Amino acid sequence: MKKSLILLSALLILLLNSVALAQDEEEEWEKDVLELNFYGGIDMPTGVMLEWQDTLGAETGYNFGIDIGYFVSIPFVTGFGFRFSEYEVHNRETDLAAEGLKHRVYNPCLYAKYFLMPTANLTPYVKASAGLTFLKFTTWVTNPNGDRYRQISYDPAFSFGLGGGLFYYTSDYGGFFAEGNYHYVNSASVEAEYEGGAYLFGEDLSSWEIHAGIRILVGSGE
Repeated sequence: MKKSLILLSALLILLLNSVALAQDEEEEWEKDVLELNFYGGIDMPTGVMLEWQDTLGAETGYNFGIDIGYFVSIPFVTGFGFRFSEYEVHNRETDLAAEGLKHRVYNPCLYAKYFLMPTANLTPYVKASAGLTFLKFTTWVTNPNGDRYRQISYDPAFSFGLGGGLFYYTSDYGGFFAEGNYHYVNSASVEAEYEGGAYLFGEDLSSWEIHAGIRILVGSGE
């Protein structure tokens, strides 16, 4: 009987400690108001982007960006992001890399993230984004001094992304994360103007992105 009471008391103490710890962790999350994410990574083009306009396919490129999010609730964050990507261009007829010509992508967007295990030190999350993508792509253009390749800016196109990642706490104020996203750009109908001529982009683009970076948590100060 005495052993049973001792065991029951020990289990009760452990349970109370667990509840208190969970409350403390939830209070820490409730103090978080904003997240700041800074990242870099690689972009892997897929589909028509590999052979855009047959001879201007993109090589695997790099990216960097920033996300600024607001805690709507403990597991849910929404905010604004900006990503820049750059790709080397391969061409079967001429060495565009030697000319310094590249493809560039600018992507302001709104995003939302949902953390599946918000109070764990290592927590997975899912992420979705939607916004505009501005393409500055190497294109064969008509020029008064002779037709040539030029990087020209196209009208913005609607784009969206889906993915997920892992975040690891290193302190109460943030930690490190890694994520992967699929990015799709509805760019087939966008156009650019150069020297009085109009150029139709003609293709929808897509790529896989891998990001790694730091996440900083900003609290309410209470």
